[in-house]
Amino acid sequence: MARNPKSIGEMISTVTFFGVGIACILQALAFNEEGLTIRSYISAFAGLLCVMGGLRFVIADIIYRVNKRKRK
Repeated sequence: MARNPKSIGEMISTVTFFGVGIACILQALAFNEEGLTIRSYISAFAGLLCVMGGLRFVIADIIYRVNKRKRK
């Protein structure tokens, strides 16, 4: 399932996902310090999803390996 090498577009989107994820998490921390709890949770959740988007190929490989073991 693992494809090597990744295309330039896939590498750019992966870096973008990580960058936006870190920015959202930092914004969540700032919202938390200001007492904006709901905005903090929403930003943290968005950051988590973006980081997971950056790890999408790793997650897909893990799921593939788990499913492969289940079939044996």
